Amino acid sequence: MSGSDTNSVMFETIAIVGVGLMGGSLGMAARNRRLAHRVVGIGRTEQKLMRAKILGAIDDYSLDAPAAVSEADLVIICTPVRLVVPTLSGFAGRLKKGAIVTDVGSTKREIVRDSEAIMPSGRYFVGGHPMAGSEQAGVEAAFPDLYLGATYVLTAAEQTDLGALGKMVEFAEGIGARAEVMSPEEHDAAAAVISHLPHAMAAALLHTAEDSQRESGKVFRLAAGSFRDLTRISDSLPGLWRDICITNADSLSETIRRFVESLEQFRAALDARDEEAIMRFFEQAHEIRQAYLRVTK
Repeated sequence: MSGSDTNSVMFETIAIVGVGLMGGSLGMAARNRRLAHRVVGIGRTEQKLMRAKILGAIDDYSLDAPAAVSEADLVIICTPVRLVVPTLSGFAGRLKKGAIVTDVGSTKREIVRDSEAIMPSGRYFVGGHPMAGSEQAGVEAAFPDLYLGATYVLTAAEQTDLGALGKMVEFAEGIGARAEVMSPEEHDAAAAVISHLPHAMAAALLHTAEDSQRESGKVFRLAAGSFRDLTRISDSLPGLWRDICITNADSLSETIRRFVESLEQFRAALDARDEEAIMRFFEQAHEIRQAYLRVTK
């Protein structure tokens, strides 16, 4: 390893709990970019962990989480959101002094609050949510550039250690992501709009289409690119999204209320045959997309 490679090493050992799509891609990125001397995968099934090692996501693996994390400088919990805190509570007492623990959960308020409460003194929790992923699952779908150019949210709560937060910002940027620091509350309100609502919309659209399919038997024959694109995310695991929605219920409910209000206004314009209002509805949406999401070629 060259001198420049040595300087890029941030952690002696990174432990990843749950080496699937997200955890596997993190392990690949950390190994490829030499952010750690050693990446250890932790899970419950040896066959899956062996597969992760073969695919290059980890250097080694363990079925014993408390023993494995005791050597880690950074622990990344890549479990479903409602398992993050129980997982952490199972090994928190074995963390080495100065260790940082983070997660990749899609909701942050409950996770950060409950995780901070069980962290031993001198060990630090920083909530994380890399805004990347796929409807696919498993380490077979993992790849090292999953986070390249993605926004990686890191939470700054009242008890967050600034040194640990800074280290996580460095790590996020080290895997090619763009770090964004915000409070857990800010994250959950934003994620409800740009992530959780679209999944609810896709499901509702499919329910509506199924109702029409029962009536005519022909609706899905017409399903083309736009419909398939809008509903693609419904291929994600239902249990995963149940837990995400439950842990962000307040923010998501408010976001749905505002979305329905916008649709009701549009429906009123349709009922009134108000061409100007209908045109304005689409024009404003076009302008908003151009202002915030335009991709320069």
